[in-house]
Amino acid sequence: MRLQLPSFETPLPEALDEDAAALLEEAEGVVDVARTSYIGYTLAYLQESMPELYVAIKDEPSRPDAHAALVEITWDAIAAFMPVTHSSKPTQEGGKRLAAIARVSLPDDGDASFLDVGCGNGVLLPFLTAVGMPAASYRGIDLSSRMIDLAQRAHGSSGAAFVEASFDDQVKSGAKFDSIVFNGALQFFEDQPATLAAAAAMLSEAEDARIVVSHLSGARFVRQELADNPQTVSNTMPFLSEMQRIAASIGMQVVLPSFLGEEPEEIEQALQDFYLVIFRKAPPDEPADGDGGLASLDINLPEIMPEQ
Repeated sequence: MRLQLPSFETPLPEALDEDAAALLEEAEGVVDVARTSYIGYTLAYLQESMPELYVAIKDEPSRPDAHAALVEITWDAIAAFMPVTHSSKPTQEGGKRLAAIARVSLPDDGDASFLDVGCGNGVLLPFLTAVGMPAASYRGIDLSSRMIDLAQRAHGSSGAAFVEASFDDQVKSGAKFDSIVFNGALQFFEDQPATLAAAAAMLSEAEDARIVVSHLSGARFVRQELADNPQTVSNTMPFLSEMQRIAASIGMQVVLPSFLGEEPEEIEQALQDFYLVIFRKAPPDEPADGDGGLASLDINLPEIMPEQ
C-alpha cells in the first residue's frame, strides 16, 4: 500500500476558540502554561458546580468517576489548543503506522462494523475508509467533548458517528461490533484484562471479528507517560506474554503483523516503539485455556509517496 499523506488529512479549525485564544494570550503564547490554566479554570468550575466530584478528584483520583473526569479534563485541554500544536495531516512515520493499524483492524474486504475507543479527533477514520470500510460503519467514542467536536468538524459529513461516551457506556448499550480498537487508549484503563474481556463480549459472531490494541509511540512512551502523569494514566502497555495470557482467558489468539519480527524477544523490542497487537478468535482446534498462541499477518509498513 502506497500512501499520499494529504489524502489522509483530519482538518483542524483554522483558529482557536475564543476561550482558548484568551488563555494563550494570557500565557504569552506558551501552550503548556495555557493548558495548565485551562485545567485550573475547569477544576475551579467543578469545585463550585460539583463539589463532591471535585473533592474526589483531589483525594481519590483513582475512583472511577474521578478518574474519568481527570481524563476528560486533560484531553479537553489538549484538544483546545490543537489548532496551534498539531497538523491536519500526520507525519510520514505516523501515516505509516496509522495505515498499518487500519489494515490489521479490518477483514480483507474492509467491510466491518467498527468501534474506535478513545477516538480523539478522528485521525484513524480516513485510513480505515482507504482500506474499504464504509464511513457509516464507524463509531468513535471519547470522554473529551472537545475531541468529539474536532472529530465532528473534520469528518461529521462522512456518515461516521462520533459520540461523547465512556467505554462502560458502550458496554451497557449492548451493541456488537466486528472490530474494536483501542488506539492510544488502553493505558487509561486500570483493569486491562477486564476491559479486554468486556470488549470480547461486544464482538459480533463474525469469524474474523477482532480487538486491536495499538499506540503509535509504543510501550516505552507510555511508561514515561505514566511516570509523568500517574493520576490520569493508569497503566503501561501489557507485555506480549501478558497479552497472550489475556487472549487465552477469553478464547482468543494473539496475532501480530509480520513487520514486528518473528521471535518473542524481537517482537517485544519492536513493541517498545510501535505497539500493535491483535486479538482474534482462537481456531476451534485450539483450547481456549492455552498460552494464547502467536500467529502472524503478512504485512509490511506502507510506503509513503512524495507530496505533489
